[in-house]
Amino acid sequence: MQTPAQVLTLKGAPVPTLQVGALRDADPGGDLDQQLTTDGYLLLRGAHDPVEVEAARQEVLHRLDGVGEVAAPVEQGIASGVSTRRAQYPTTQELGAFWRSVSEGDALRRVINGPRITGLMDRLFATPSKPFAFAWLRAMTAGRASPLHVDHPYMNRGTDRLVTCWTPLTPITLLDGPLYVLEGSHNWADIRQQFEGHDVDRDPSRPGHIEADAIALTKARRSRFLTTEFAQGDCLIFGMFTVHGSFDNNSANNRIRLSCDTRFQPADAPMDERFAGPDPSAHGGLGYGCLSASLPLSEASTAR
Repeated sequence: MQTPAQVLTLKGAPVPTLQVGALRDADPGGDLDQQLTTDGYLLLRGAHDPVEVEAARQEVLHRLDGVGEVAAPVEQGIASGVSTRRAQYPTTQELGAFWRSVSEGDALRRVINGPRITGLMDRLFATPSKPFAFAWLRAMTAGRASPLHVDHPYMNRGTDRLVTCWTPLTPITLLDGPLYVLEGSHNWADIRQQFEGHDVDRDPSRPGHIEADAIALTKARRSRFLTTEFAQGDCLIFGMFTVHGSFDNNSANNRIRLSCDTRFQPADAPMDERFAGPDPSAHGGLGYGCLSASLPLSEASTAR
């Protein structure tokens, strides 16, 4: 994999090529749990039906076009740089309700909660699985990235047998700000000690993300940023203490990078009540209004 420093950046700073490595493709027919334990992640190529993923992409883009955020032709997924979202949905509650309606689209849910991915999760847990009702749909424009973090502080009131499934809805090149994991970070005892038991809603004075500079941390740990280019149909699964984030979206034409996080667990295990049921309260009781993705694309911010 070619990873020139000028392509991969974090907060505008080039990522040294020697600190970047390739995510390893998982063996879909092998022991998924053992591979996850060993690597801290599972990169599953073709886990979803690419035709269904494209349908989900189009569904989301047309909803964004409805608030003026996609340039014509909509199918190319280029951000317009303007938005009528706030004019149409002026309050946090209304913005959240809009993003919930996008996140609960039929085509999207056929991908992120469909039988193909659920079957893989059943195999991973060796028991029937169940996803959170809440989904973390993100639309990332040029210049945006997800900060360095582990997921545990954000969703730890249910079972410990919980994994994240990150699904790219668009093809993601190195220019588009792909997701990365820090090599071996799922075994970093000090990170686990720092965040285990921390609940960002019960203790908002403590950050849930890792405040250290990602490039400096990776160098100090003799770790690497593991990443790749993603195709429609791929997914990346990882546990609650795998350190990850995304690179800056450096798309030259302001292409929108669409992805969606879902969380899966054994169906018979207790679930974090914030993200379950027909009307998930999520963080701060804001529902989908807690997500920066509920804000207009024209408003620059980072997004978990």
